[in-house]
Amino acid sequence: MNPLSIFTTVLGFASAKKTYDYQKAEAARRAELGVFDARQKVNELFLAKAQAISQGNRRLEEMKVAESQNIAMFSAMGREDRSVQAFLKKNRETVAEDLGDLERMSNLQSAKYATAAAIDYKYGQGAAAGIRTEANINLLSNLSGLLKNIDITPKE
Repeated sequence: MNPLSIFTTVLGFASAKKTYDYQKAEAARRAELGVFDARQKVNELFLAKAQAISQGNRRLEEMKVAESQNIAMFSAMGREDRSVQAFLKKNRETVAEDLGDLERMSNLQSAKYATAAAIDYKYGQGAAAGIRTEANINLLSNLSGLLKNIDITPKE
């Protein structure tokens, strides 16, 4: 085997290994990116929950202030009859419906973010597995091509 063939074969092996290492690193990066994206969605889920709780608390506080003002106004008018109680009861029912709507919306957002987190994680892991498989195939293909080019016939 001549020195040029040896040199090009070694260079080919080094190149094949370097390509393989690069693809393996890319697979690891893609898997980490999937985990990062999933964590980001989980953070958004908790943020949405906190915002819903805050909005619910604000709505309750608004109801209490409005109820206090209504009671004061009805007292100043000298009214303490059933219609006043019915009015206050209707306001409480409206607030309860609002809070129920907030809870349903919060649950829907939570489900959306949880699903997105799972998809991002699975996508990242799937992409990484695909890149690793491609790296292995490319390495074997490159090595096969190099081995075909090596002249191992005995010289006479």
